[in-house]
Amino acid sequence: MGNLLKLLISVGILIMSLSISIFVSNAVSAVDYFYEGNSLLNSGKFEEAIQSYDKAIELNSEIPEFHYNKGIALFQLGKYDDAIEPFERTIELSPEFKESYINKIACLLEINKPEAVLETADKCLEFHPNDSYTYILKGYALSILERYEESLVISDKVISLNPSDNTILSLAYANKGNALAWLGRIEDALEACSKALELYDANTAAYLSMSFVYNLQRNFEKAIDMCDKVIEINPSSLEAYVSKSSYLLYAGRFEEAVECCDEGLELSAVKSSYMESNILANKAGALVCLNRAEEALAATEKAIELYPENALAYSNKGSALNILGRHEEALVFCDKAIDLEPKLGYAYSTKSHCLYMLKRYDEAITSCNKAIELNPEDIMICAQSYTNIGGSLNEKGNYEEALVNLDKAMEYATDNPYFLYPIYVNRAYALVGLQRFEESIEYSNKAIELNPGDSKGYVNKSIALVGLLKYDEAIECCNTAIESNIEDYLIYNNMGVALEKKGRLKQALQAYSKSLKLNPDNETVKSNLLKTSTRYNLKIALFILAIFSVIAAIAITTVVLIIKKRKSQIAQAHSQENSPSVF
Repeated sequence: MGNLLKLLISVGILIMSLSISIFVSNAVSAVDYFYEGNSLLNSGKFEEAIQSYDKAIELNSEIPEFHYNKGIALFQLGKYDDAIEPFERTIELSPEFKESYINKIACLLEINKPEAVLETADKCLEFHPNDSYTYILKGYALSILERYEESLVISDKVISLNPSDNTILSLAYANKGNALAWLGRIEDALEACSKALELYDANTAAYLSMSFVYNLQRNFEKAIDMCDKVIEINPSSLEAYVSKSSYLLYAGRFEEAVECCDEGLELSAVKSSYMESNILANKAGALVCLNRAEEALAATEKAIELYPENALAYSNKGSALNILGRHEEALVFCDKAIDLEPKLGYAYSTKSHCLYMLKRYDEAITSCNKAIELNPEDIMICAQSYTNIGGSLNEKGNYEEALVNLDKAMEYATDNPYFLYPIYVNRAYALVGLQRFEESIEYSNKAIELNPGDSKGYVNKSIALVGLLKYDEAIECCNTAIESNIEDYLIYNNMGVALEKKGRLKQALQAYSKSLKLNPDNETVKSNLLKTSTRYNLKIALFILAIFSVIAAIAITTVVLIIKKRKSQIAQAHSQENSPSVF
């Protein structure tokens, strides 16, 4: 689409330069400024060109070409909102001026105003009922509005109007491929995109449409390759960087996704607030996956500043706040995202996680089901939503049903560790609840292998080992986590349980005390500490009592012995007194 717009702009400038000669006798000074502006425009000095066009307009505001070329300069600067006004003024002065409609449409697409595109396109078609470029742009807008069948009709009309124009045909087939992909007609979409590239191998719109098809097939490597092809043709294509970063996210290559976003923002020659905002939203999504919440939050705030209607940015802001423990605040931004884009599955998925953290499990499940309903083919949304349902059901004690949903999550997870880890953790938890301890340990080990620096795998494994009465192994599991610098109150609590079962009450008390220090309000740990403390104190008391009993027994025995000895001595003395003397 970008190549088409560049072509239209260059043609528009040429037409303006030739047609203005009609007005020379009436506005010589204005024309001088106009040609000065054209020279600056062709030299890439867009700000200076605008100043020259403004001087021309000040001298004569009734010449449509002055306004039109000013709009072109603003477009080249990425000032799409500002460019719309001079194109509208051109249309007002010259209602049949086709290029003004087309370039106004281009601006509206750049700022994501597809409804306004349709209105402008229809006005243009009143004067130019067979203009293929207008139809192509209209079809593109219809796809944005999810009116894919109508978009297909438009593409077929363009193809019938231009059986021999390869450039136009290529653009029409690219639009057709995109609409077919959204309708789930994957093979037809691939065929249309291939036809587009066969007709014009530098058609970036066709490569982007094909990348989307590969994404639907979960062939992320090919999708990324298609985006790279676009960047090779047009290094400043923000749309290519947006798409590529999305596919890197799906592939679980989060660091690369961040780098891709940064590269796109740095290399883009023409800035678009809308597209820049989308790149920043994607960057935030990758940072969330990397657990870099503060950076993600900053990226979303910049994205929202650039384009306040960016629903994905609000959704990702909710994700970042949720990681930071600001769950109620996160919900507000999820709801804001849903208000802006009611069909955004990501917002419902993020909202479900916030609700889960707030222990509102039924609401979390409802939100997950809505996300899946809206995006049944999106692997990220479905993997996360089914996992969140499983986690919520676990908390409700519905372990069998949790496993069913976690199995569904596995269908979408592919080999992405980001999806697999929470699935393994929640499966292990459910299996513990069902007392299927051996299976639980299997999934805990898988979780630990994927993320040895997180506590959840160790927590579930140690519980299962206690369930199997393997207390020494449970203690060893907890120690492994602690040696990995994992500070989780559950690790110390579980270690306390295992130590208590082994009768090592003093060490158990130390473990419970550490657990309570990490989570002072946890009632389970408090109860364990109190119970073990009572047992330990009783044991000490019994031990002391036993010692006193021994001492008492010894004392009594000693007294008895002394008494016996004394009696013996007295008896002996008495016997000697009564015995006859011998001389």
